[in-house]
Amino acid sequence: MSTIDSKPSEPMQPGANTEQKSLGIAGGIAKAFINSPLSPLLYVAMLLLGILGLMATPRQEDPQIEVPLIDLVVQYPGADAATVASLAVQPLERLMFEIQGVKHVYSSTARGMGIVTIQFDVGEQMESSLVKVNDKLASNKDRVPAGVVPPLVKAKSIDDVPAVTMTLWSEKDYNGDGIPDVDDSQLRRLAQSVLQEIKQIPDTGASFVVGGRAEQVTVEVFPGRLAGFGLSVGQVAQAIQGANIETQMGGVENGGSHVMVVSGEYLKSVDDINQLQVGFHNGVPVYVHDVAEVTQGPEDAKQTVAYYTGAASDLNRAIAVPAVTIAVAKKKGAEKNPTALENNYWFNSWCRLEYRFCQIWLGRVYQ
Repeated sequence: MSTIDSKPSEPMQPGANTEQKSLGIAGGIAKAFINSPLSPLLYVAMLLLGILGLMATPRQEDPQIEVPLIDLVVQYPGADAATVASLAVQPLERLMFEIQGVKHVYSSTARGMGIVTIQFDVGEQMESSLVKVNDKLASNKDRVPAGVVPPLVKAKSIDDVPAVTMTLWSEKDYNGDGIPDVDDSQLRRLAQSVLQEIKQIPDTGASFVVGGRAEQVTVEVFPGRLAGFGLSVGQVAQAIQGANIETQMGGVENGGSHVMVVSGEYLKSVDDINQLQVGFHNGVPVYVHDVAEVTQGPEDAKQTVAYYTGAASDLNRAIAVPAVTIAVAKKKGAEKNPTALENNYWFNSWCRLEYRFCQIWLGRVYQ
């Protein structure tokens, strides 16, 4: 039988056999700050720096983001879409991909023309991107196929997107015929006047009018009359184009003053066109009014804008009434501020004068 000697265990002294665990780098730093009397001062300093940074950091509701887009419009008269793509668009795409900073290149083709869109990386500057594109085009002019017109370079940016829109519409029917007295052609002329005043507001960028028919002069030629006088449509067009010109012939010095001598005058009315001489027939002059009918009025509609109001609208009920929309973009670095229109003196003066003809709805574009 074996015996095991055992000794009574001695009582442990406090801290005698304990091992202190390592706190590591983070724990050591935390311990130093906890025990340091300078920690409150550091916390106050960091708080003050944060407040200073918040006050000094520029803020915008819509931050300025540089994403340059450049359109290259290529004209190839007489060529079908496949020919435009193979001879004009695709070589242009390959050239644009060689530019540093280009992210994507898109293209579309149609008969006689094509468009190449170049998207640069975020953060690239528009000015330097335009220089790169123009330099690449200029150094490769010798590679342009015969018949292809040099590309038209058009820059696009996020600032070209309208920030504020304003719609002019009218349902006033004073004569009771069921048709608004102010049509889209008249609204477009009013919109052009409004746009001229809006451009005086600071920080307004590219602006344009959507909808409405522009005013034009139409010359409708009668083929039977032309054949009877022995004339052609080309002679009528040449007579009108040749008369609608004004040329400076020089100047005359007289009595210490200089007088500019001008030959010709631009056509100003329908009567001016009707009185133009086209040619002769049996020794008798033939005028435009003998072979054509000249009228002045709205052009054929290319795009239509109509205005509707809902059941909860405070305005008068409008269902598909003629309207035009004015789109206003902001300048680079400016804030979107639709209230600038409402606070502008000239704009308010115009509204008070013209409100009896049409009604105005001011809206904002959210992106």
